Amino acid sequence: MDDSTRIELTLRLWSAGAPDAFNDYVEQLVGLLPRNRGILERRAAEVDAGPGAPDALLVMSFPDSSSVDGFLRDPLRADMEDLAVLALSRSMIADSRHRHGPDADQEAEIVPLRADDQP
Repeated sequence: MDDSTRIELTLRLWSAGAPDAFNDYVEQLVGLLPRNRGILERRAAEVDAGPGAPDALLVMSFPDSSSVDGFLRDPLRADMEDLAVLALSRSMIADSRHRHGPDADQEAEIVPLRADDQP
């Protein structure tokens, strides 16, 4: 994937309190990446930011806008809606596309992450 055109999506996911459904949802979501030319770059099971922090954070990359749009509009992702209702209390998606406007020059807040494979 060409780093100069790569687009990253960051998904922050908050569990609704059903761990099995939450884990199934995350695994199915990650499983959609190859269909849309996406790659899972990083995955954190826990964010060290205190109360209110997401229960999982996924950083995915795509080669272009059409791949991002394909992932966001994937019919199989829409089919996961019933599972999402059981699994998630909240979700937030951010992307790294170029921004214009008053917030474009603001520094991003850095939050330490604990990778899934670390204790």
